[in-house]
Amino acid sequence: MASEALEVIEEAEEALEEEGSEVEDMSEEEKAEFEEEVADAKKNVGELSKDASEFKKFSLTEATKQFGIFVTKNVAIGAILYGVNLGLSKLTKGGGSDAEKEANKKKAAVVKAITTLIQTETDDSKKLLDWMDAHKDETVTLDGIEVPLESIFHKYLGPISDAVDQAFNAAKPLQKKVESKYTWDVPTADDIAKLLDASTAFLTAFDNFRKFADEHSSEFPTLKSLPLTQADIDDLTSQLDAVKKMPFY
Repeated sequence: MASEALEVIEEAEEALEEEGSEVEDMSEEEKAEFEEEVADAKKNVGELSKDASEFKKFSLTEATKQFGIFVTKNVAIGAILYGVNLGLSKLTKGGGSDAEKEANKKKAAVVKAITTLIQTETDDSKKLLDWMDAHKDETVTLDGIEVPLESIFHKYLGPISDAVDQAFNAAKPLQKKVESKYTWDVPTADDIAKLLDASTAFLTAFDNFRKFADEHSSEFPTLKSLPLTQADIDDLTSQLDAVKKMPFY
C-alpha cells in the first residue's frame, strides 16, 4: 500500500533531522564534510517526499493508481538509501582501518549511484503520470475492440510491481529505530541486486511503452505526445549499466 511507503518516507525525514549530532570521532574537516552531506540528504529526501505527495492525486483510474503506488514505494527506497549513505559515510571517517574505510567508500558510491538512478526514475514517472492523467478519458481500438488508453499503460508497466515490492521489502529493514534513535544498516549484495532488479523493471517497462508508442503513433495520434523520449531511455540505461559495473563487495 502507498500509505506504508509514505510512512517510511516520513520516518526517513525524521531520521535525517536527528542526524549529524554525533560526530565526535571526526576531524574538523570531516565534520564539515559530513554536515554538508546531511544537508544534501535532507534536501533530496524532502524533494522525494514532495514527489510522493504529488503521486497521491493519481487515483482516478486503476492503472495510474497502481503505478503511482509502485513509484511511491520506489521513492521510499530512495529516501532510505540517503540515510544508508550517511551511515556509510560515517564509516569512512574517524576511526577504522584504511582497508575498512576504502571498502565502505565503494559501498557508499554504489548506494549514492542508486539514489541518483531512483531520482531519474521518479522524474520520468512524474512525466508519464501527468501524461496519463491528461489522457485518462481517451480510448484506442485494438483488434477491433475499443479499450481505455490506460489499459496499454497497465500492460507495459504492470511488471514493475513484483520487482519494486521485493526491493521495498529489502530496503525497509535497513532503516530502523532503536531506543528512540534511527540507525541504518549496510545493504547486503543480495539487497543491492533486488534494488537493481527494480530499476531494470522500470527501464524495461519504459522502453517497451516507448517502442509501442513509436510503432503505433500513426494509428493513435495521442501516443505522439508521450513524454518519454529515447534520450530518457538512453540516460536511464547508461546510469543502470554504470551502477552494475561498480564493485560493492
